[in-house]
Amino acid sequence: MHDHTHSCCSHTSATLSAHQTMDEMDFERSIWYAASSGNEARVDCLLERSPETVNNADKYGYTALHYAARNNRLAICRKLLAAGADVFARTHSDGATAAHRAAFCGHLTVLKELFHVGGEKLVFTKNNNGQTCLHAAYRGKRADVIQWLIEMFPTLSTLVDHKGLSPLDVSAP
Repeated sequence: MHDHTHSCCSHTSATLSAHQTMDEMDFERSIWYAASSGNEARVDCLLERSPETVNNADKYGYTALHYAARNNRLAICRKLLAAGADVFARTHSDGATAAHRAAFCGHLTVLKELFHVGGEKLVFTKNNNGQTCLHAAYRGKRADVIQWLIEMFPTLSTLVDHKGLSPLDVSAP
């Protein structure tokens, strides 16, 4: 089984047979997999060999920074950022940044690191649905992220998405 959905921390790779698809083999050799799984040595090796891979996106628009952020790989996020990773890179489906993924998954330390590089502009960046990191944190029900974002950026709570929903509204069932 190879689940490649992009919900929080959902990547699994368990081969049920002796055969893997080319996509699976390519993914497992990629910087995306190394970032997702926390393999710092592999990330270092790949960046040293091909520095331009830092911003390569998979077919879904995910960069290594997206994978590291959603899987709470702070050390790898730092390596990628130092190598020039684009904190504003967006996924294809919903236009999410790595900060949106970190907020949804509740990875406050990673979110703060991304903020340190991307600044206030990153926190206020909206995805394709008009949602900020605060919307993502509410959707993920991440109290510590919500508290930090509201304390640091009170006006975030007043921003509505394309459906007119505030961050608090998106947390309702």
